[in-house]
Amino acid sequence: MEGRTPLTGNGKKSINKLSSATSLRLASPSDRTSDTFVVQIPKDQVYRVPPPENAKIVENRTPKDNVQSKRKIGRRCCWTLLGILIFGIVIGITIAIIHMLYIPKCPKFSVVNVHFKNVTDPNNRDQGQKNQHPKFEFDLKVNNVNERMDVSFGDGKTNFVYKKHDIGQGKYPSNSQRGLGTNNIHLNLDVGSNGKLPSDLLKTIEDENKKIVIMSLMIHVPMEIKSWIKNLKKDLTITCDFDVEDLTKKSKIMPNECITDF
Repeated sequence: MEGRTPLTGNGKKSINKLSSATSLRLASPSDRTSDTFVVQIPKDQVYRVPPPENAKIVENRTPKDNVQSKRKIGRRCCWTLLGILIFGIVIGITIAIIHMLYIPKCPKFSVVNVHFKNVTDPNNRDQGQKNQHPKFEFDLKVNNVNERMDVSFGDGKTNFVYKKHDIGQGKYPSNSQRGLGTNNIHLNLDVGSNGKLPSDLLKTIEDENKKIVIMSLMIHVPMEIKSWIKNLKKDLTITCDFDVEDLTKKSKIMPNECITDF
């Protein structure tokens, strides 16, 4: 090529050493002012992908302890989150089961017997009974339907009602029951403040043709349902409607169940 300068022996040796990797082409003296150099590299020396030796060098330079520690931390986090999730599920199931087992239920009430004393017309009574006021006695059955909860009742009041007439008043005694327990409560009621019974009730009593009489017993009493997990307090109103055939003596009444506002 024109413009090339012959090389001496030492120069040839240096060129030969460089030619194995690259070949250098210098511009002609007239083009040297542009300061442009062209470097040619053989195709067999061009790597499209870094050689495997480089990857090994990088691996050797990267600390393995850091990678392993990061993996351990990630595993610990996953196990911790999984444990928290399982613990939350177990707690939720336990609370649901306890809530189902300890749902307060209202006791059941029913009137078993009724006994009427001195309820006949005072004019038809014996001389010794004329000064005695009518009285009413009731036998009430109370059944606690809560298996794991106790029930207690405070002092309350009762009213005996006939056709919207309040014909008797009395007290409801305080008592308590264990789970699934049953109590028989005896109630004593006195006639109203005027000491007289409604005229239509007296006619029914004196009628020889016995008729079934519909009456009601109303009870107002404070109640508390207790357990180790929760307590419930409520002022309970109990209404017992029952049929009576004979008002002059103790009589069994038809099976009945009282209604509550629980």
